[in-house]
Amino acid sequence: MRVRIRMMFLLPIIFASLVEANDENVSKGRDLFIRNCIACHAFTCNRDGEEANSPKLEGLFGRKAGGVEDFDGYSAALRNSGIVWDEETLDTYLKDPSQLSFDSAMSNEKMDDAEQRKQMIAYLKTEDPTVNLFCSE
Repeated sequence: MRVRIRMMFLLPIIFASLVEANDENVSKGRDLFIRNCIACHAFTCNRDGEEANSPKLEGLFGRKAGGVEDFDGYSAALRNSGIVWDEETLDTYLKDPSQLSFDSAMSNEKMDDAEQRKQMIAYLKTEDPTVNLFCSE
């Protein structure tokens, strides 16, 4: 009985700390995205132009790599890779895109810090539309 009573008081504290940790990851991930990714990526539009030619990130999780229908900048190898984006594949990709990608513009971009990759992934899950600064839609 005492254990149940203690758990009734401890569980909300544990859950609250997990939410705060995730909120912090999302916030830091957003900062990382703005510093490192926003020049090429947005959530709801494909970024095109001389310097930026990147697919939208909306619906990223569970999507097949090379699977944005209205973006034609993928290499055939990436489109046919069979990669499906989830936390694990995205973590591997962010760590070293050349491990999973084929002729990608991101092949030379690496995120060595595991904590930063975790933060970026937490942020990408939010599909935050406020970063669509360069979308004309």
